Amino acid sequence: MGSYFICLGKYATFSGRSTRMEFWGYNIVNAILVAALAYFYVNASDNHQTIATTIFVIYLLMTVCPTLAVLTRRWHDIGRTGKWLLLNLVPVVGTVVSYCFMLTEGEEGTNEYGRNPRERRYRKRNRRR
Repeated sequence: MGSYFICLGKYATFSGRSTRMEFWGYNIVNAILVAALAYFYVNASDNHQTIATTIFVIYLLMTVCPTLAVLTRRWHDIGRTGKWLLLNLVPVVGTVVSYCFMLTEGEEGTNEYGRNPRERRYRKRNRRR
């Protein structure tokens, strides 16, 4: 759950790198929330259909930017440009391939997108801030 709030806190940060834990933690919690809202939407009575639709759409709109940001930072972690997120525009296959890339381990050390977020020195310095 912590990864979810970290990503929401960095909702418009497209620079830097994200770990697999941060990416998958955010996506799993987000998927659970979307599924819960979809369930509420589908099972809402006629009186509550408008409210359910509004809540569902607002949540989806609120999470578009954080989702794209964490996906871009994850691409950076594996040493690729954020433009690779356009791969998700290819129906089904693009998303599956993209998520397979997200399973790979990030590059060791510093790359052109920043320091390795898993390095001990980097984590300690960020805690002090």
